[in-house]
Amino acid sequence: MKLIFIELFIIMHLLFGQFPSYDISEVDGSKFVLSVKPLIRSTSFSLGHHQLVKNDLNQRFYLSIVFPFGYDLTSMSFIEKSILGLPLLHSSLLISNNLRLNGKIGGFTSHDDVINYYSYGFTLGLVKDNPSLWIADLSVGKMDGPKYINCRTFDFSIIKSNLFNLFPFYIGLGNNQFNSRIFNINNEEIPNNISGSVNYIMLGKILSFFKWNVSPQIRLNIDFSQFSISFQKKFE
Repeated sequence: MKLIFIELFIIMHLLFGQFPSYDISEVDGSKFVLSVKPLIRSTSFSLGHHQLVKNDLNQRFYLSIVFPFGYDLTSMSFIEKSILGLPLLHSSLLISNNLRLNGKIGGFTSHDDVINYYSYGFTLGLVKDNPSLWIADLSVGKMDGPKYINCRTFDFSIIKSNLFNLFPFYIGLGNNQFNSRIFNINNEEIPNNISGSVNYIMLGKILSFFKWNVSPQIRLNIDFSQFSISFQKKFE
């Protein structure tokens, strides 16, 4: 029954979820950067998503489906405050007891655009005797396809696990950097590039749910925050 619930949630989200629109051609040129930045932040946060996993030498490979939801706190976005991020298929392969290689990929259609994106990176355990206690995560990603904009991103975070024995969870600090090129818009007020850097606090938890791990996670910043939930399957 629990497995059916998870499968229905995934199917309903993919069928009826509102994907972000990248049509920025009608955005007011005088407020263009402030209006478009929330969408870019949402895209960059999705590409830099850190998937929480447990290091287990008997279960080296994890496959996850990730659904992020962003929220603009500046009230400047040209679209509604709730900005659905990029749905992701995430994979993670344990190479050694303290090193994982990660990859994310996804795509969808929005209006006349065909959006495609991917990112890759690694997760490194920093404590020899307990690689999951402190970890460093790095990822590099890109998004292409929209007629007027693309995005390149770099994300790095340091994460501490098992913060409390009674109710253990993950907490971390990270930095997300993005650079987007603007094209096909003939307006001198609009820049060719929009770039920026966002520092954030991350909180997350791994919950066992039938044969799946369910991982809620939130990344907090004063201008933009993103909540995500992922469904993770482990393989030997």
